[in-house]
Amino acid sequence: MSEELTLREAIPSDAAKLISFLKKASQQSDFIVFEDLKDLTVKTEEKSLDAIYQSKVDELMVAVFDEGIIGYCRIEAKDNEQAELGIVIDKDFWNNGIASYLIEDTLDWLESSPLKKIFLEVYKNNPVAIHIYQKYGFATELTKDKTLIMSKMV
Repeated sequence: MSEELTLREAIPSDAAKLISFLKKASQQSDFIVFEDLKDLTVKTEEKSLDAIYQSKVDELMVAVFDEGIIGYCRIEAKDNEQAELGIVIDKDFWNNGIASYLIEDTLDWLESSPLKKIFLEVYKNNPVAIHIYQKYGFATELTKDKTLIMSKMV
């Protein structure tokens, strides 16, 4: 058993582990809907991960600990210049700096992409996440009832 944290791009062979991680994380947080995952197959996820891996405007970084996925940071392009950032960490690993590591690696990846702006939506009642995003230069662009839209130029 290695017990070492590794950050890397997700690859198609990560599909089963990623689905398992998402199902676990959906039980830990209200931010992921389990119903969306119910019919997800390994084959479908492999195709999706391959498309992301080949893309110049989409990215999925995973945090791997002891051979299991414990977090990810996703960049999903909305057009050729803007993308949405999403991050999920296994609750058992919160407060260990993993979100910061993933954001840093993702921001490094963004430097070689054609994207100019990234944005995210975060719940107002999640001050830890808001603080992390502000630490990396995200600023509030729009305030909604329960969430903030934050963005950063790349």
